[in-house]
Amino acid sequence: MSSNEKKEYELINLGFEYPGMTGGIRWAVVTDLDISELEERYGDVLSIYKPYVVMTTEQGKVFHEYAQNGKKHDMRGIRHHDMFGYEEGLTEYLNSVFSKDEPEDAVVNKMRYEALVAAIDLLPDKQRRRCKMYFLMELTVDEIAEIEGITYQKVSESIIKAKGNLEKIEKNKVFLKGACKNASLCGYR
Repeated sequence: MSSNEKKEYELINLGFEYPGMTGGIRWAVVTDLDISELEERYGDVLSIYKPYVVMTTEQGKVFHEYAQNGKKHDMRGIRHHDMFGYEEGLTEYLNSVFSKDEPEDAVVNKMRYEALVAAIDLLPDKQRRRCKMYFLMELTVDEIAEIEGITYQKVSESIIKAKGNLEKIEKNKVFLKGACKNASLCGYR
């Protein structure tokens, strides 16, 4: 669509704007052109959107304002939703006091995860591939063995060797603790 076309009309997908909508009309064309001018200038381009409804730019503005207000209302509801109701100031305070996750915990966990990924990337190919499946994708040793078409024992030995190699990466050792659900395999309890 050229810049001239953008100025003369706009398409709105009514099916997207109104999920669950029934009926045959799925598109609205917002324009100040009358229907005959619209058909003459852009009939071939707009034919794939037929049947469509034509709206004036004023109607289009109201449509956009309505959509924006709906989005604002939805976001306000998301931000202020609490199962026990919302009271300005009190709800935020109580959520901060009783929250088990502090922002610092999220940062440390992210750093641990990134350090684990960086350390795994330093491993030999087989160990790297198997550790990514085990630690990052959280597959079991049995699942990895089935995927690779090898025995449980070979996968287990490979991961144990990888554990030893990971422990040799001293600068990452602190961050590896607790980085994955299989922390006991890393030698941490």
